[in-house]
Amino acid sequence: MKEILFTVCGRGGSKGIKNKNIRPLCGVPLIAWTLFDAASAFRDDGEVRKTLAVDSDSDEILETAGRFASGAYFHKRRNELAGDRVAKMDVIGEVLSHASRDTGRTFDAVVDLDITSPLRTPEDIERTCGVFFRGKKDVVFSVVPARRNPYFNMVERNTDGRFSLCKPSSFVARQQAPEVFDMNASIYVYTPEVFDRGVKSPAALDFDVFVMRDFGIIDIDHEEDLEMMNLLLEHGELLLPDGLREKKKRLMKQAGAGCEGRVKE
Repeated sequence: MKEILFTVCGRGGSKGIKNKNIRPLCGVPLIAWTLFDAASAFRDDGEVRKTLAVDSDSDEILETAGRFASGAYFHKRRNELAGDRVAKMDVIGEVLSHASRDTGRTFDAVVDLDITSPLRTPEDIERTCGVFFRGKKDVVFSVVPARRNPYFNMVERNTDGRFSLCKPSSFVARQQAPEVFDMNASIYVYTPEVFDRGVKSPAALDFDVFVMRDFGIIDIDHEEDLEMMNLLLEHGELLLPDGLREKKKRLMKQAGAGCEGRVKE
């Protein structure tokens, strides 16, 4: 039996979008889309026992999550870990420590799901975990194929103010350049022991990746991102895989909501 801790962490002081983690997406609080994924992954797998932990410094976020995650372990984040310069791995590490103590469980993996990346499916999570359990890496995280390439069409400003290719090369076609990927901040599967090392970034660990669909790159950080996501879910049904269409249908039914109920600024 594999013991997996799912963590869903969201602070209340988001700057780009006020109350971002509970803003409506197709009429459903944003956090609910991720809670659905955590509840649905490995639903019929008798070899996995899940613990879902929801962490926030905001009572409003925790109360909203409680409507969609009955039976979850709720963790009130202390103020020292609620700033915008705090490494998320520090937050996850504290949730892991408290959840292990309070549940008496020893976890084989920690799966962190970012609230602002709702276009994943439970199958994406299961497949990322599959990569993790088949290998021996510290962490496996999701990525998408990058639309730009630092060897071919990305530049950076140097210390003298001039610009140059990020990765100097002689490639004359993008297809010649090494394949690169964007970290899409959606799914992270950690070995629990890494949280005792004081590491601040998953990319600083020994890692592998799971490649998601390209539209999985959309990450909600600004009002325009939220509106774009609403438009995709409302009018882009044909672009969505079956798992996302079913997820949308079930969430909207649970919340009694519709895309027309979204909030516009």
